[in-house]
Amino acid sequence: MKGFERAKPKQLYRKFVETGGQIEVVPNRQLQVTFDRRCHNPILREAALDANSRRIPWLKNFRVTFDYQ
Repeated sequence: MKGFERAKPKQLYRKFVETGGQIEVVPNRQLQVTFDRRCHNPILREAALDANSRRIPWLKNFRVTFDYQ
């Protein structure tokens, strides 16, 4: 991710993983993950984590999609 090439794992975890949000099961076998508003959300959005949303076998073939408040 641009601007985080030298970041340590602990820093990356705090900024991008350790965040609040909601997970909702929506129609068409999807899990909608909505991240709470944070200043790093634009960076996550730019990473396009769900650009190629595929079915996940161990989640009963649900797709995971992301939304940012």
